[in-house]
Amino acid sequence: MSNTRTAIIIPIKRFEKSKTRLSGFLSQEQRAWLCHLMVNDLIEKMSELEESNLFLVTNEIIPIPEKSKEKVVVLFEGRNSGVNDAVKIADCYIEKNKFDSSIVIPIDIPLLTLREIKEIISFAHNHREIIGMVPSNRFDGTNILLRKPHSIIDTSYDDNSFFNHFKKALDIGVSLKIFYHENLKMDIDTIDDVMLALKKYHLASSTTKMGILEQKEIHKSENKSIEYLSNIFQNRDELCY
Repeated sequence: MSNTRTAIIIPIKRFEKSKTRLSGFLSQEQRAWLCHLMVNDLIEKMSELEESNLFLVTNEIIPIPEKSKEKVVVLFEGRNSGVNDAVKIADCYIEKNKFDSSIVIPIDIPLLTLREIKEIISFAHNHREIIGMVPSNRFDGTNILLRKPHSIIDTSYDDNSFFNHFKKALDIGVSLKIFYHENLKMDIDTIDDVMLALKKYHLASSTTKMGILEQKEIHKSENKSIEYLSNIFQNRDELCY
């Protein structure tokens, strides 16, 4: 793997403890299955990236599709100590294998497309040192974090991580780029997030309301996690398109 250039770090917490803010709408079993589908969707998309490897940091048993196995490294956490420690585990492996840069991606960005991630990676190629971020919709979280090199800052995924990472970049005087990709800002934490994601996904089927390129990217491969949410909520009053 010494010839790879970008490490994609995907921290994965225990499914049974994930998405607790959706507990009023989804059972524990449904939330766990949603996480399983989001992980599968993300692996399928990211394993198509050239010159990259995926690092899954988790205590879950993650079945890796045969076509993706050469691209994926599973690093077991050993203990559930949070996203920052999970990234540190990946960082040690990245350091040994001399990746140029890393991108931290959570599992819950269902509308993510390869085109947007490729744009971020391409941007990093033009810089010796750079930090790039995609904020969450509420600007309190960091949905995508690019670090070149990976050791340029430690991650800070505690409260208000977008501000934390922004401040760290300013403190060390490194170049900082904020990417405002709407699809990447869309994460799944609350029922309002579910509503927005489903609306945007279904709008992607209408070329009159969305660009044809974006439509094709969102629907390039079957998005099992969004389809699962659609099936759950299609007959409920909580969501209306």
